[in-house]
Amino acid sequence: MHETTARRIRYGRLIALAFGVFCLALGVNELLGGIALGPLRIPPRWNPAVVTFPVALRAESWFLIAYAGLLFLPWRRIVSAKAWNRLFVVLCLASLVFAFAMISEVMAKNYVAQAAGMKARIPVFQAILLFLCLGQIPLELFSRKPDLLD
Repeated sequence: MHETTARRIRYGRLIALAFGVFCLALGVNELLGGIALGPLRIPPRWNPAVVTFPVALRAESWFLIAYAGLLFLPWRRIVSAKAWNRLFVVLCLASLVFAFAMISEVMAKNYVAQAAGMKARIPVFQAILLFLCLGQIPLELFSRKPDLLD
């Protein structure tokens, strides 16, 4: 049973790393205003013509890059309990800020759609990101202290 739990935590860690790569890509793509890879163009998440507060968008992009850096930390190799505890608090706070950013993004997109006389889309993308960001907290906690699962 213990080996199964350890394997699941390792899979969760791989998902966390993939999520970190995705956050890094989102942040860089937004900072660059979209990326063109030959005929493939990946537009930014926000249309520059619609953005009324570009400073907040730039701050969110830098936050996504910093959050990805937190996810890339070698959590299992941090020996000092004091350092791990401090970094874990930073991860918890950053995950909550990430969740707040996703909720704010949904609200802003609803506002933009309403102002254009359209109906907003269902926020599936933001819901998945919200789930992944809040999942980082128990993942790293149980990676460090698997005995808490029992």
